[in-house]
Amino acid sequence: MTITTTDARLSHRKTRRLLPLRTLACSLLLGNIVSPLAYAATPTAPDLPPGFDLDYLKDRGLDPAVADFFREAARFRPGVNVVSLFVNGNKRGRADAHFNAQGELCFDKELLDKAGLVVPKQTLGTPASPSASSSAVVRAAAGPVCYDLKAAFPEMQIELRPGKEEVSLVVPTDALRPSEQDVSGYGRGGTAAILNYELLGLSSRFATSSSRFMSANAELGFNFEDWIVRSREVYTAQDASSQRQHLYAYAQHTLVDYKSIFQGGQINIANSAFSGGAITGVQLIPESALMGLNRNNVMVEGIAQSQARVEVRQAGALIYSTVVPAGPFGLADLPLLNGNSDLEVTIVEANNAQRKFIVPAASLHSGSLGNQRGYSFALGKLRSVGNSNARQPWVITGTGGWKLGKDGNLSAGLMSATGYQAASWGADTRVLDNTSVSLQQRLAHASREGVRGTQLTLSGSSILTARLSGSLSATQQTLGYRDLSDTTIDNTAPDWQSTRYRGQYTASLSWTDVAFGGFNLSYSRSTQFTGASTQRLFGAWGKTFEFGTVSLNVDHSMGGSNQGPTANTYYLTLSIPLGKRSVRTYVNNSSGYARMGASVNEQVNDYATYMVSAERNTQNQETDYSGQLALLPRYAQVNLGYAHTGAGADTYSGGLRGGVVMHQGGLTFSPYPVQDTFGILSVGDVSGVKVDTPYGPVWTDPWGQAVISQLPPYVSSRVEINTKSLPRNVDIKNGYKVVEPGRGSVNMVNFDVIKVRRILLNTKGPNGEPLPKGAFVLDADNQFVTTVVDDGQIFLNGSGPSVQLHVALPGNQHCTLRYTLPEKPDLDMFYETTDAVCQPDVQANSKGRSYARS
Repeated sequence: MTITTTDARLSHRKTRRLLPLRTLACSLLLGNIVSPLAYAATPTAPDLPPGFDLDYLKDRGLDPAVADFFREAARFRPGVNVVSLFVNGNKRGRADAHFNAQGELCFDKELLDKAGLVVPKQTLGTPASPSASSSAVVRAAAGPVCYDLKAAFPEMQIELRPGKEEVSLVVPTDALRPSEQDVSGYGRGGTAAILNYELLGLSSRFATSSSRFMSANAELGFNFEDWIVRSREVYTAQDASSQRQHLYAYAQHTLVDYKSIFQGGQINIANSAFSGGAITGVQLIPESALMGLNRNNVMVEGIAQSQARVEVRQAGALIYSTVVPAGPFGLADLPLLNGNSDLEVTIVEANNAQRKFIVPAASLHSGSLGNQRGYSFALGKLRSVGNSNARQPWVITGTGGWKLGKDGNLSAGLMSATGYQAASWGADTRVLDNTSVSLQQRLAHASREGVRGTQLTLSGSSILTARLSGSLSATQQTLGYRDLSDTTIDNTAPDWQSTRYRGQYTASLSWTDVAFGGFNLSYSRSTQFTGASTQRLFGAWGKTFEFGTVSLNVDHSMGGSNQGPTANTYYLTLSIPLGKRSVRTYVNNSSGYARMGASVNEQVNDYATYMVSAERNTQNQETDYSGQLALLPRYAQVNLGYAHTGAGADTYSGGLRGGVVMHQGGLTFSPYPVQDTFGILSVGDVSGVKVDTPYGPVWTDPWGQAVISQLPPYVSSRVEINTKSLPRNVDIKNGYKVVEPGRGSVNMVNFDVIKVRRILLNTKGPNGEPLPKGAFVLDADNQFVTTVVDDGQIFLNGSGPSVQLHVALPGNQHCTLRYTLPEKPDLDMFYETTDAVCQPDVQANSKGRSYARS
């Protein structure tokens, strides 16, 4: 906002009582935005609250009744206001909010939908219009029906922030609606071509021979209008022999309206009912990001002693944060990273006191219960990968999934191929609060062999106590059961049938304790139709002490032709963190002899990590040692290694991996492989700027661009600039962006930067004294720039050496600043310092100068 006046008016205003800055801003804002509305009668001066200047309001063309409207506090004007809406600390975007004559918020249907809140039964009618005698400034027209949300949830809190155009709500969790996904606002489109590469080379030298190995893995493709096209090739060379292998080539597109993904080409069957295979054909599969399969029905419950912030972490990453009012709360629809890691819940009270508790991972196994699984369909011809000579029949398959009550799923599927037919059904449900059970049966008919059979799988998991959890599974099949892959290979060998398993069984038990650490015990057993069996028992224990972490792993195997009657392995490890460096020592006992070793690992900086290790073998009394160096030279990843083993055996290794993207802005390199949904970020033309992305840090190239190699589809991701990496002459308007991509989109993220020159002037006036504090500094167009601060200092942000500046002095006097600066700024200095002399401006002083104040 700019207010233009003259020196004469300034002199007159010195004798008047000025408005407080906040009151003046609100009044001027109101005067600009409510002029079309009707005002009440103007109150007399004694009715005005202290601090208001009646004459000034009239001079600005404002009805003095605004003073009465702001008598109690700042408030929104009656009618419709566009505000930023926050619910429990989470931003819900911009919304049209209705306010009555008293500035109170109306919870209409549109606002409740935007906030994701339930619609209460009780209403308040429409926002009432004030009577002619009302002291309200503005008459509000009749609006929509307002719901009495406060009566339905008395503990909710409403905070209105008219100065920021924001409305913040803190509501109990039972006021929130179940999440409904709206994908209309997610990014779409974009065109780019990609190349992912991975090169690996090893050279080994022995006492009497040597060997070399090299592999090259390349993925080519492009994205066009949400279509994804990819092709992968692998080349390997071992000494004198080499091989080139084509893995796949396909096109993919997400059908948003059907929450499905279409794939065509050389693909792999993604069918949960049957064992998949590689085909050349087409398929439709559920889009998990749209089906809600990345969310779950796990309920995290707790009690807040006051209005508190609740944070949920998994695997050390913050996955959810919200604000809840005092009292019991329940959090659902958490975006889990996986189903195998505990949840750590932190409650931060209003006084900053913290309480934590753990939700065991075992409770997450049934997290998908009650979720719609969708439908899948595939049609194509089986293809061989590598040098296999297996049959390649045509195959068609389909699977459907349905909700079975609140906590269960039901699925069924069919598969048919040349000489093979199969059917499947399955169900999973929660039988107790902490126990889930899953059952699946497959029936198969291999008509070419003339056999039939069935396979049955039963599994369950349970949280037995707060510290103890367990799981069981059993799979049994008959002699005639076949998977599709069993019918495509030569199974006429005499011992083929005998090597197939009849049953597989697993069990696991986990226990955690603060004093004793965490224990995990798992057992597995497989039996063949010949009666032979193999068993494996695995145990792990770990505990963190003040000096480090101690862990013990025990692996006990029984049976099997390769390992004799028994095989035992023990692994004891001690890890000691030392800042960025960690030291690890271990003792490993396997097959009756021990190996002892130690290693040091250090993250030197963003670009380098190294590891060195040494190991002593008690069987042959030899010492092995090795070293690894991982480099991240901004636009690629480099790995170098060396190992010495046995008597005179040395191995050298080197690797290079990364990605390249060709887009509308040019060619940009990435240190990470580029996935199906990605983006290109731009920080002006500034190079070497570090930017944190969901997949890892990247740095801008000489043209100010970098690749966001991976973006999870249909969720919000944060991309943030590390401001410490910016040059000192560069300012940025907004250091972070929120990206919400659709699958297959190429997202352009632009950060606006301003190159500035910061100057600190030590000024002297015409009389040789420092310029007076508070004097206005104006540019050549008489626009307000800044004011003089203590000791005659002036801080300029963005000025150049040729900018002409004037200073308004007392007594209607003006002077012009004279100073010199080098043409190019010193980028190592945050601001430059120089002396300036303010010489009298005779012409301006004689005629008077008008100016503008921001």
